[in-house]
Amino acid sequence: MNERLDCHYCKESLHGSKYIEKDKLHCCIKCYDKFIANTCFVCRKPISFDSKELHHSDRYWHESCFRCFHCSRSLANDSFCIKNERITCTNCLPRTDSSTCHSCRRPIKPGHSHILYSLHNLTD
Repeated sequence: MNERLDCHYCKESLHGSKYIEKDKLHCCIKCYDKFIANTCFVCRKPISFDSKELHHSDRYWHESCFRCFHCSRSLANDSFCIKNERITCTNCLPRTDSSTCHSCRRPIKPGHSHILYSLHNLTD
């Protein structure tokens, strides 16, 4: 005799359908998204069982939502920094987190030297 296999949450039969087993509980796909899936930090939608999930510091993202706040470039396979709750790529970080040249107004990138000059009034 076959043992009955039902969703832990909605009690629907799982025979012949896809399901997820988590913590020894069986769950249908719909209930997984509703009760178990992590919520994306950006779009606030559940990260479905078939989506690629990224996580860092107790936060979760869809792969497509993990983008630089400034240039919107995907950071799923790239270096990043989180500052003031915003994900920033390494290209945009110098523009947002560095000193600015007083002459040309461009950011001074990490690894570049900058010199402080003082103007003196000369008298004869």
